[in-house]
Amino acid sequence: MRAVTGRWAEIGGRGFWGLAAIVLAIAAEARFLGLTDRSLWFDEAHSVYVTQSPFLQLLGLVAHTDTHPPLYYVLLKAWMVFFGSGEMAVRGLSAVCGFLMIPLLYGFVRRMTDRDVALAAAVLLAGSAFAARAAQEARMYPLLGLLALGSWAALRVALEQPRARTWIVYAATTALMLYTHYFGFLVFGSQTLFLIPRLWRDRRTLVAAAVAQAGALLLFLPWTPAFIIQVGSGRGWPTFRPPVGATAATDLFGLYSFGGELFGAAGYFHVSSLSPWMVLLLSAPFLVLAGAGFYALRGERAWCLACYLAVPVGAAIIVSQRTNIFYPRYFSFLAPAWAVLMGAGVDATARSLLRLPRLRPLGRPAIAIGLVVALLAANAPVINGYSYEGEDTYNWRAAAELVAAEAGPDDYLLFVPGFGEKAFEYYYKGTQERFQLWPVEIYQMVRIRKPPDPTVGKAWVRRLAETHPRVWIVGTVPFPPAAYLRLRTMLAAGFDGERAWDFHYVYVFELKSHLYTAKAKRP
Repeated sequence: MRAVTGRWAEIGGRGFWGLAAIVLAIAAEARFLGLTDRSLWFDEAHSVYVTQSPFLQLLGLVAHTDTHPPLYYVLLKAWMVFFGSGEMAVRGLSAVCGFLMIPLLYGFVRRMTDRDVALAAAVLLAGSAFAARAAQEARMYPLLGLLALGSWAALRVALEQPRARTWIVYAATTALMLYTHYFGFLVFGSQTLFLIPRLWRDRRTLVAAAVAQAGALLLFLPWTPAFIIQVGSGRGWPTFRPPVGATAATDLFGLYSFGGELFGAAGYFHVSSLSPWMVLLLSAPFLVLAGAGFYALRGERAWCLACYLAVPVGAAIIVSQRTNIFYPRYFSFLAPAWAVLMGAGVDATARSLLRLPRLRPLGRPAIAIGLVVALLAANAPVINGYSYEGEDTYNWRAAAELVAAEAGPDDYLLFVPGFGEKAFEYYYKGTQERFQLWPVEIYQMVRIRKPPDPTVGKAWVRRLAETHPRVWIVGTVPFPPAAYLRLRTMLAAGFDGERAWDFHYVYVFELKSHLYTAKAKRP
């Protein structure tokens, strides 16, 4: 493959623009259609909740109750001013960011190699089930992916054209990335590692890069006190992420390769029901293509992609051996790097297959298109809504609709754990009294000792039963069976006649009071 150091994207003939239109159509369909198919889950509802505050209060709220920098929330707040707070609106910002990654990736790859690889990478990212799923979520990962790709692209431009303005663009883009998510520091570190080999051959450029990186850190400095507050407080809430080991790595391969889910592989939310070896076997053809792409790009370009993709993942796995920061779905922001390796692998494999007499008449373009179509087909089931678990995960919308239809004005709502109230009340506008309950069993799951709430006991149950005809328990994970049994035993003194509904990680229970009388109702 020939090296290209010219413009970001050369203007081709009608054939090129036709292919570009197809790529963008695939990207738009995968990201903008179906934005309302799934209910918002807790993290998305939290994003909306944060944006309800005035700007200055928003920054304080993020600093004291969140674990992320504020840029995404600020942009989402501005976005909602124009587009509203409906499901499609709040997810639209992420969809736009996910869509913009496609032309930016084309430009990034086109600067490194030829147009065939750039187009292949762009179409594979456009049809990536993992990237598309993240782009339909009201969280900061698509914005992080866009800015991380922009930071890498700006760095490569600055290295090739070392001028003040190119380094300023790199510093500014990197600072925005750091203000989006603290995983941006993993990208920042991987870029530093990428630059180290230049120490022996191009120290002048390395000094300029160091100055630009220092500028990015200086721009982040105003948020440093808030970052220290977030790190120091920990918000008193335990981490329930699965342990990080070989399974986490193979699950991530499955998500990058075909979006997960297939044959019991891990999905966007749930862990795999297969052994790591089985997931690795399912991912093997994709890993072979990625390896072929890495070999084809060998040298500085391969080193760039290794730093882009492997270093942040590896660093997160290492950190997680002490403090778990790893969920496979968090790393959708690195999908562009995976798409580049796959695109280069498709091109290299197509060239190799031309040596076979039976395939030679087809020509390299036809072979490459066939490989790309096969890869897109592997991602198509998940893009079209397939889930191994078969239901809308965290269906808060359906839970709220049920309670809205069934609950009376004097009923009582009990949220277990308490954070579920945010997601529920995105959909539910009732005026009933409500209470957040935090069972000690939840903390015991991660070996944290916490005393029970002294206000929750027999007197509390009796007061509820006398003043409310029904209690609706709205539960979500983590909700250990021991916590439910203890709560149900305690409530038995005033309530019976349970009905239950399962909305896939959201659970609703209706209990009827046997002590309630209309006269006992509080004024």
